[in-house]
Amino acid sequence: MSGSVESAAEAMRRLASFANLSTGSKNLDALLGGGCRGGTITLLYGRSNSGKTQVAMQAAMLCAQAGRTSLFVDTEGSFRPERVEEMAGARKLEQSGILNRIVYVRCDSVSEQMETIRMMPTRGATAPAALVIVDTLTRNFSLEFPGRSNLSSRQEALNVHLSEMARDAYINGRAYLLTNRVTFGNQQDVGIGGRTVEQLVHRSVLLEREGGSLKATDIGSGRHTLAVVGVAGVD
Repeated sequence: MSGSVESAAEAMRRLASFANLSTGSKNLDALLGGGCRGGTITLLYGRSNSGKTQVAMQAAMLCAQAGRTSLFVDTEGSFRPERVEEMAGARKLEQSGILNRIVYVRCDSVSEQMETIRMMPTRGATAPAALVIVDTLTRNFSLEFPGRSNLSSRQEALNVHLSEMARDAYINGRAYLLTNRVTFGNQQDVGIGGRTVEQLVHRSVLLEREGGSLKATDIGSGRHTLAVVGVAGVD
């Protein structure tokens, strides 16, 4: 596929052939047009405790339940395998083999994070991944390129990382689900990474706590579509 030439119609048919993978929330799946689609990048961003990691682990669990492999790239130390088992039990899913089909990689630097994506197609454990989760996208970049003085270098590295993910998603039909933190704007929370991130993801969803539930806003559509996702990201 690398370097090949195809018509726009062929590209459209190719994207349409990729499967949707569920987030575990009917409302969020509907907001996304059926879930996280293969060949594309979906971004969930929000404040701390807005359910981002919960939804990410839930998506990995359901991908595994369907017999497919997922890759969970953890930059926060927030992945909890025991929580995945609890969620599977709550849904009365067959737990045998679920954790074996979730490949976990802890990345504490930008180079580790980028190398994990670059090497994924050539590593036996990660090559079959149908779903790739990065939780959280910008943490390592913010730590290694702090402040406004490093803004250009930080955005350039993020651009390369996201471009490589987008290319892999399209070539190999993988669905990417990224989570991200926010900065607090005057009128609305803004995802860290700004336009660099926004321009390279296909769907961008803001998660916010609203009482005991989560509100999901589809930012990328321009319609600001709203959906109540449910407590902790579960309907």
